[in-house]
Amino acid sequence: MEGTYRPASTRGSVAIALLLLMALLAAISALHFLSAFDLADRAARSALRPGEAAAFDDLTQTLGRLELAGLILTGIAWFVWLHRSVANARSLGVQTEATPGWSVGWWFIPFANLVKPYRILRSLFDGLVSGSGRIVGFWWGCYLIAGFVSEFAALQRPETLAALRVYAGSFLLADTLRIVAAILAARMVWTIDEGIDDLAQARAMPSAMALGSPSEATPR
Repeated sequence: MEGTYRPASTRGSVAIALLLLMALLAAISALHFLSAFDLADRAARSALRPGEAAAFDDLTQTLGRLELAGLILTGIAWFVWLHRSVANARSLGVQTEATPGWSVGWWFIPFANLVKPYRILRSLFDGLVSGSGRIVGFWWGCYLIAGFVSEFAALQRPETLAALRVYAGSFLLADTLRIVAAILAARMVWTIDEGIDDLAQARAMPSAMALGSPSEATPR
């Protein structure tokens, strides 16, 4: 066992709240890009109102800024929670893929960050939660694919109506995957926190019984 167990429920609650906020922002963004198909259809018929295309671009930029700010805040909350959760798990005897520091550090190592974060979360989940850990795989798959699709979409130049449809469709797919990934991540945080708390209580019970046993064994 390593270190000392310290409750992380507040960190988990903050991470869950921000993850759900990111899911909401992704849903709003998805609806926005869905509207681009109608915009393209009306543009093909020369039925756009004056300034409508510019308004669409402005809203796209605003949503992008909001999502970036949310991503930074959520990332900070996620790493703070993950560091503490790995530390707590190891203090309770759970074998994890990495130390608390490297559970965060591996996210910033190119190529390794395609695999190691998944293995860290999977080891944490499997060590604390009974049953299947497929949720970790589903979350990681959605997270990675959303990132790749977003990179592809960001490279597009919607200078024609066909290109606009590809551009909007790519971001619509990425946002849909982000919604799923954020909800699965929030569920994982809640489940892992529950597992850590249950294990901490189970480990505390024998200690409490041992402390009480001398008085119980005292002759009357």
